[in-house]
Amino acid sequence: MRFGILCVGSHGDIRPYVALGVKLKEEGHDVCIASHKKAEALCQKYGLDFALVEGDLTEIGNAQKSPDILNSKGFKKLTALLFIMKLFKETLQQQIESSFQASKDVDVLIYNPAAFAGPHLAEFYNIPSFRIALQPELRTKHHPSCIVPIPKFFGSFGNLLGHFISDQMFWQPIRAQINRWRKQKLKLRKMHFLGPTKDPVSREICNIVAFSPLLVARPSDWGPRIHMTGFCRLFDAQKWTPSENLRAFVESSPPEIYIGFGSLSETCPKSVVETIVAVLKKRKIKAVIQDSLPGIQEMQLPDHILVINYAPHDWLFSHVKAVVHHGGVGTTAAGLYAGKPTLVMPFLLDQFFWGKKVFELEVGPRPLPIKQCSEELFESSLEKLFTSPAYQKNASEVMTNLLEEEEGVDAAYRILHQSLFSSKNHK
Repeated sequence: MRFGILCVGSHGDIRPYVALGVKLKEEGHDVCIASHKKAEALCQKYGLDFALVEGDLTEIGNAQKSPDILNSKGFKKLTALLFIMKLFKETLQQQIESSFQASKDVDVLIYNPAAFAGPHLAEFYNIPSFRIALQPELRTKHHPSCIVPIPKFFGSFGNLLGHFISDQMFWQPIRAQINRWRKQKLKLRKMHFLGPTKDPVSREICNIVAFSPLLVARPSDWGPRIHMTGFCRLFDAQKWTPSENLRAFVESSPPEIYIGFGSLSETCPKSVVETIVAVLKKRKIKAVIQDSLPGIQEMQLPDHILVINYAPHDWLFSHVKAVVHHGGVGTTAAGLYAGKPTLVMPFLLDQFFWGKKVFELEVGPRPLPIKQCSEELFESSLEKLFTSPAYQKNASEVMTNLLEEEEGVDAAYRILHQSLFSSKNHK
């Protein structure tokens, strides 16, 4: 059986789907990952077929392509906003058109929520299809939206409202464009005005949510077509060798901390990078830092700070005492699986949600949003991270509990197999 996995977004967004592709291949299936150019080398590394999807929406925030909307004012701000809206529509059109080509000739379609063409291609090809999400973004009255959290005071109504607003935030700006594409290219009817979550065809697609119930318990109002697994992890350390420089740095004495913000590192304000380095110098903290942080490679750094291009989280996190990151779901999971105290410095969207979860698990201090970072606040957060014995104790307990769970890719494969080969066919 040939599986097509349509997954778009950042490196962190794509990796869990590659992990699932590796599992499917191990079980004897053909797998094609349809994604952006940045995923091609990773797919080749694991022997997976690759189909290119153009239109990388994560590139819209690239300073070389887009005006600085946050620091613009008045007419310039309006002009910048209009430019970005135009660029978004052009990029989205590239994505959905190339997704159509990349998803041909497969027996089963798997897609992530950021792949906007996913539910429409599932309907068009009329093949078994699965939507796999990495965040708890499906509607429920029992917990708030990870994108639009409504205050607890409003209870279950607020939770449902937050999920509804979140759904519409992502659907309404693209509704007309998607419906036009459905009509002209796919020859399909208009999608429901409120989007795939309300559409009578799309809402029948099987959903898999790939995160641990230790962090978010399965709500009782999720129906039988929603399945929950653990995190889908890709074990890169098995196929990777550290540089002599990095190996010597970690073996001489374990670094106290790793600091990196994934694909968002390039968008980190340079002033925040300077603040982070100033505190590391002041406290003489031995640290490993991601090299894509603005200005970091031009700075004069002491010997106790090492800048690196890349190291797999499953290798690197086992060699440091604590981690500081942006709160992406993959990096959050890696830190928890490694049993490391964690400081989350969120930039946007669900990163605030995962930062709050880390705090609630008591494996790290309250999250420090990147826009609020100051030398005083960052130093105070590190002080708490290093000196609270509860953080290390709790992190070790969370790690033990996570490792006792079924691996996410194993659970996802079991669900796929049962759904595909049961008496009822899942679209």
